[in-house]
Amino acid sequence: MIHVLMISLDTALALHPQGDSRARHLAYAARAGKLTVICYTPPHTGGAIQASDSLTIIPTNSRHPVFFILDAIRLAERSLRKATIQLVTTQDPFATGIVGVWLRLRHHVPLLVQNHSYFFGNREWLAERPLRNRILRALGGIVVARADFYRTVNEKEKQNYLAAGGSRRRVAALPLGTASPAFADPPDPDKLAALRSRLGLTPADQVVLWIGYPVKFKRVPILFRVFKKVVSRVPSAKLVLIGDMARSPVDLAEQANSEGIGGCVIIDGPVPHSDLPLYYALGNVYAHTSSYEGVPRVLFEASAAGLPLVGMDVVGVNEVIENGVNGYLAPDMDIDGMAGRIITLLNDPLQAKAMGERARQIAFRRYDADRYIDTWVGIWRKAVRLGLRERRGILTL
Repeated sequence: MIHVLMISLDTALALHPQGDSRARHLAYAARAGKLTVICYTPPHTGGAIQASDSLTIIPTNSRHPVFFILDAIRLAERSLRKATIQLVTTQDPFATGIVGVWLRLRHHVPLLVQNHSYFFGNREWLAERPLRNRILRALGGIVVARADFYRTVNEKEKQNYLAAGGSRRRVAALPLGTASPAFADPPDPDKLAALRSRLGLTPADQVVLWIGYPVKFKRVPILFRVFKKVVSRVPSAKLVLIGDMARSPVDLAEQANSEGIGGCVIIDGPVPHSDLPLYYALGNVYAHTSSYEGVPRVLFEASAAGLPLVGMDVVGVNEVIENGVNGYLAPDMDIDGMAGRIITLLNDPLQAKAMGERARQIAFRRYDADRYIDTWVGIWRKAVRLGLRERRGILTL
């Protein structure tokens, strides 16, 4: 049994007791022995939550996000005084990473730093907010260099770490596995029919599906340009977007209208993770146009649901899609190429079904949700076993 202290920005842990995040952390805690999570929350969230015998969640109740680091350090210090902690793990190499480094230096507890995206060497990310992200990149390099173990979600970031002089024994690339039987089980026909009716889909409509947060690097306007070419060749095609559209930097409904495809684009709001299997059951093809990713969990879920995948050949996405096997990769920003691949799948249902079945097999082999939990907790145990690193420097990442 080990006791792990996690520093997290995942507000949902405290605010959504029935959510997917809480369920995963309950499973982590049960396998590890004991898990204490200090997570960012706004004021008035309340005190510590004893979610189970093995999981304790401590909200920061921060007056402003800028106070999170100080609040997390204060609460972590209190936790370290009350219990013996074998490992500190942080959600990112930035804000939570600073807290982790502080605790490592003061209490000599091994530190496992996580990186769930693609930051180091990523010009697209730097260009999004040049000054801020350059500062974060420098800070992240310092944090990662002081980590005793480094967990990335894609091979690209792992190789960046190794190229900068990181330890091969102290790094792992582990995507967040979310492929579960819930996505593979056949949907309730009545519920699926009701959902199609609510969204205005006819039995003849073929659905190109997209699910997520439409932040800038997801490039939803590029998806609209792709879909404009798709619908010109496949008039029965509909593009269905599911997610929190308030996260988009542009008005997506207006953007769809400006592309002349407003009548073929259906935009729906966010839904609970537990309801997503029914939404994946709408799809004929899953489309992804991000400029980069850590490794997108939506591709695991779409695969588990038996959907063929079409995306652009960028970091993170190209670790999931095997071109011609479980879907297609188009060169980055090849609008015609990506549209052509979607059209091919919509016009050939047998091929789409075969690719979708291979996608399902790959998803459960590589990204199975239950196996992921054991693997992730196994990394905690390995980090505890390896202990503190003897040499620490600044990696030029």
